[in-house]
Amino acid sequence: MNIIKTKKDNVLEVKLEGRLDTITSAELTESLSQEEGFTDILFDFEKLEYLSSSGLRLLFSYRKKLGGKEHVVLTHVNALIGEILRVTGFVNQVTIR
Repeated sequence: MNIIKTKKDNVLEVKLEGRLDTITSAELTESLSQEEGFTDILFDFEKLEYLSSSGLRLLFSYRKKLGGKEHVVLTHVNALIGEILRVTGFVNQVTIR
């Protein structure tokens, strides 16, 4: 998985490319743990191909850490990942734009 991070003010933007599964979720967790000083996180899923339960757990952990669904934003969610979010009820746990 390719991870591109940029920070603007208090927003950390994370562009993901590839699969967010058990192995890459650990890589992403490690990468994000190096970042400080953000109150909101925006995940750009434009090039994300797959999202596993490990990826969902990571998203939920940031929802909890940052204080609510309005602080975790997902953009460019494709139909497959949108369906995963809908079936798991995760569409109510994060903000999707």
